[in-house]
Amino acid sequence: MKLKRFLLPILAWSGLLLTSCHCEHEEDDGLLSSLQVGNVVCSDGNILSMDKFKQSDKEAVAIVFHVNRSVETDNLGYAVYIHDMEPLAFADSLGIDQGTSASLTDEDGNENTYSLFNNEEVQSPMAIKSFDLWSYGQSAYIPSVRQLYYLFSVRHQINKCITEVGGTPINLNPGECWLWSSTEVEGQKENKAWLYSMQSGTIQETPKDQPHKSRPVISIQYFGKFLPKD
Repeated sequence: MKLKRFLLPILAWSGLLLTSCHCEHEEDDGLLSSLQVGNVVCSDGNILSMDKFKQSDKEAVAIVFHVNRSVETDNLGYAVYIHDMEPLAFADSLGIDQGTSASLTDEDGNENTYSLFNNEEVQSPMAIKSFDLWSYGQSAYIPSVRQLYYLFSVRHQINKCITEVGGTPINLNPGECWLWSSTEVEGQKENKAWLYSMQSGTIQETPKDQPHKSRPVISIQYFGKFLPKD
């Protein structure tokens, strides 16, 4: 796979960028309490409240849609990109298990997307495109079913925020609301993966070679101390 050989040096150079957003935050103290659903992830890595974002001249990249309050994890939560990715296939051909967990409860979209991208036997146009979205240390991946559930739960609030920063709201209309997850269907991994309805919260088994939209996300990781602001 020529594309894979081209991108692997970027993975090695990027280090932790595959699994994390090396973000600055408007407050270093009380980080877990200050990070909120609806905060704006900016292209320079800052995470700002909506009010502070509007007072800045920064470019919005994503909106925080889930915050993990546990002190036992470095994963602070997830942010969703402010635009859809165009309709693409989960896989360019059928008959290959692409190595996702197939779990409906694991928050493993990043690992799943890496498995799709790194598969030797079949390409994933969706996963390849998500890697093209890397910028400023913010690495994109396709969310798992569980992570899409978190997004669905706050979809109306997130759409309001996306609109405020000039993005494209998540489509909630029947027939246009389906997004690819990065989760294959257990027992049918060679041929099917899960679509998620952002209108109803239901999932649907779907042939992996069908093109559908996706909405990439990024993880917000804590590395002991956030970089100080300039």
